Amino acid sequence: MKPMRMFVFAAVLTGLAGWTLAARDGDRTRRRGRKPQVSLAEQILAECKLTDKQKADLKERVKARDAVLAEWDKANAKKVETAEAAAKDARTKQDAEARKKAASELRQLKTARQESAAQTTAGIIGILTPKQRLAWETFQLYTSTVNRYRRAELTEEQLAKVKVACGAAAKELGEIDENESKPKKIIGAVNQKLRWAIDVLVLTPQQREALAKKPEPRKK
Repeated sequence: MKPMRMFVFAAVLTGLAGWTLAARDGDRTRRRGRKPQVSLAEQILAECKLTDKQKADLKERVKARDAVLAEWDKANAKKVETAEAAAKDARTKQDAEARKKAASELRQLKTARQESAAQTTAGIIGILTPKQRLAWETFQLYTSTVNRYRRAELTEEQLAKVKVACGAAAKELGEIDENESKPKKIIGAVNQKLRWAIDVLVLTPQQREALAKKPEPRKK
């Protein structure tokens, strides 16, 4: 596997593990009246145009991955509960140092959870063809990019343009020469070019101004 493809692949695995983390809060999200999280399987089906055989394989591999994550959740439920309670307490008391410590502990737990299912998560990606994998990598990049620009309130037309730009960026990441000695630097350059294209060619002056403003503090 090319070094650059390995970096992209690692990012995809992280994103996949994140889907189940979000799914754990699905009931809470619905109670708050927000749109429920789409499942990993549903999203891959929508983005990658799987064959019937791939669909069957996907179902089994997602089931195996979810079983591993469920086992991790059961074994570490007390640790997660304690860390979340500490984070909530720190926010309530507006204790910056405690918030930093709690955030670090939650990140470590999230990383450990992802690593516990790394093998089964890789198996999910393994069913995809190169073309399908590019489609999924494009979607992952698109999702993170749109989240970065959420305060700009992009229109449907703008979102379509962003997805095209993300497709070009994902393709470029996957085609960098396998002998490239500084892949992280190239990744940074591609991401910078993607952000420039969106900032200059997609956003309106008003949207750029909105993004430049400091976000308003959350209401207590």
